[in-house]
Amino acid sequence: MFDFFEYSFMTRALVAGLLVGASAPLLGTFLVARRSSMLTDTLSHTALAGVGVGMVAGVSPLLGALFVSILAATGIEKIVARGRLGTEAVHALFLSGGLALAVALISLSHSTLSFESYLFGSISTVSTQDLVLLSLLAVGSFVGIGLFWWPLVTLAFNEELAEASGLRVQFFKTGLGILAALTVSLSLKIIGGLLIGALMVIPVLAALQMANSFRSTAVLAILFAEAAVLIGLILSYISSVPSGSSIVLVCIVGFFISLILKPVIK
Repeated sequence: MFDFFEYSFMTRALVAGLLVGASAPLLGTFLVARRSSMLTDTLSHTALAGVGVGMVAGVSPLLGALFVSILAATGIEKIVARGRLGTEAVHALFLSGGLALAVALISLSHSTLSFESYLFGSISTVSTQDLVLLSLLAVGSFVGIGLFWWPLVTLAFNEELAEASGLRVQFFKTGLGILAALTVSLSLKIIGGLLIGALMVIPVLAALQMANSFRSTAVLAILFAEAAVLIGLILSYISSVPSGSSIVLVCIVGFFISLILKPVIK
């Protein structure tokens, strides 16, 4: 079963998955606490639109995904900050618009690249360059969140208190959104645009069943995600099922197990 380590593409996929499994649920912990988990799906759909932009423009789909998703993250925060539209309504606007634009652009492009690999993940397409970018993202996420831990925690639980404390609320909200956009875009190959949101949220939901503090929730969410990535990639290799779906299905099973064990642990 473990002969997949003999293949370099599987080794790269495993390292990439573990890097995503570290950074995605860490960011997801703050988004779930802020009740903004829908942002992950919104950014994943706009990232897919960015893939379409890259294909039509003849540039790297990854660059297109990064550009469009970051633009969407900052645009969402600016529109919400005006106070005329609710957060969920703005997310729904960008989510549906991103997916519609992605489908339209892919139909217009004549690229030979497989769009399906960006939808559901394709472990065979993970490159050494992807590993470098994911490593930088993971380090940047942990350093940035570590430096601004308490402002971000305060913002996650009580935005009014954060404003009253003199925190630059809009700066931190936009920064968190950009980090989420980077995570989503760089995870397209390993998890897929339609499923990366689940890796950012479901491990957090599982951790909430067992944790007794915000910090322990973040730690447990990362452990849940790393286990799901490892088991999911093994199942993907054995069954030839797309890596993203295998990982997310393991996450869901883990959540229900944690739900069943909650009365025993707490």
